[in-house]
Amino acid sequence: MSGCHLLDETVETFQFPQLRQLSLDRVRISEVALHGIISRCPVLEYLLLNSTGFRCLRINSPSLKSVAISSGELIIEDAPLLQRLLQLQPCGVLNVSVISAPKVETLGCLGYDSTLLFGTSVIQKSCAVSFTTVVSSVKILAIRLDSLNLDMVINLMRCFPCLEKLYILPYWKVPRNFLSGNIRCNNLWRRKHRDVIRCLDIRLKKVVLKNYRGIKSQVNFASFFVLNAKMLELLRFEISEYNDNEVFIAEQHRLLQLEKRASRGAQFYFTTGRRCHRYPGCYLNHIKHVNDLSITDPFELACSDV
Repeated sequence: MSGCHLLDETVETFQFPQLRQLSLDRVRISEVALHGIISRCPVLEYLLLNSTGFRCLRINSPSLKSVAISSGELIIEDAPLLQRLLQLQPCGVLNVSVISAPKVETLGCLGYDSTLLFGTSVIQKSCAVSFTTVVSSVKILAIRLDSLNLDMVINLMRCFPCLEKLYILPYWKVPRNFLSGNIRCNNLWRRKHRDVIRCLDIRLKKVVLKNYRGIKSQVNFASFFVLNAKMLELLRFEISEYNDNEVFIAEQHRLLQLEKRASRGAQFYFTTGRRCHRYPGCYLNHIKHVNDLSITDPFELACSDV
C-alpha cells in the first residue's frame, strides 16, 4: 500500500490469513490500526514500513523474518524467526528494543540518532555504549561513522562476537552535535590494543570501508584488520574517482603492509564508491519492494561488482 490514509474502522475489517508480505509506504495509519493489521497476518514474513508516521510499534510474530523501517520506535517483544532488522533512512530517528529475537543475523544501517537495545546491550550513535551480555546471532552489521574509530568497532565486535561481515558507511551530512563532541581518532592500536589482539577472536570475513581516502587514521584502522583478522576473505576500500589511480593504490598497498596480512587468502579491492541518490550514504537504495527483504545480506547487493 502506498500514499493513502487507512482509517481505524476500515482496518478493523481486514483479514489476511495467507499474507506473507506487507509494505506500507507513505501511509497514514494509527498505531492501533497498524497493530491490528499485523495481528491479522498470522503467516507474515516480510514487513516494510516507510514514512508511516507511527510513534511506537510492538511486534509479537511467530512467522516474521525481516523488518525494514524508516523511523519511530520499534519494540520486538517476541519474534523467534526474525533474521533481518533494517533501517531504511539514514537520517531517520529509530529506537529499537529487542526483547526476544534469538535468530537475528543482519542489522543495519543504524543512523547517528538511532538507538538499539539488545537485551541488556545498548548500541547508540553506532557505538556499543554498554553490554553485559553478548549477541552471538548477529553475523552481518552495517554502521555509520563520521570518521573511522577503531575503539568503537572493537567494542561492537565484543558485543557481536560472531560477526562475519562489517560495512562502515560515512555521513555525507554530519549532525552539528556530532561535530561538537567528536574527537577524531588516530587509531593507533599496536600498544593500546595488545590485550585485544591476544584475546579477541576476530571472525570477520568481509569488511567494506566507504569513503576511504587513505589518510593516516584510516590506514591505521584498516591495518588492524589486515594484520590481525586471520579469517578475512575480502577487504574492500571504496575510494573517490580522484584517487582511482595506480600511484595511490600502490602507496596504500605499502602503508597497509598487505604482504604481512594475517589471512593469506584475503583479497583487497580498491573501487570507486557509489552514492545513493534518494538517501545519500545509504546502502539500501535498492530495497524498493517488500520482496527485496528476502535477501540474506542486503548490503552485499550494493557491492555486487566485486
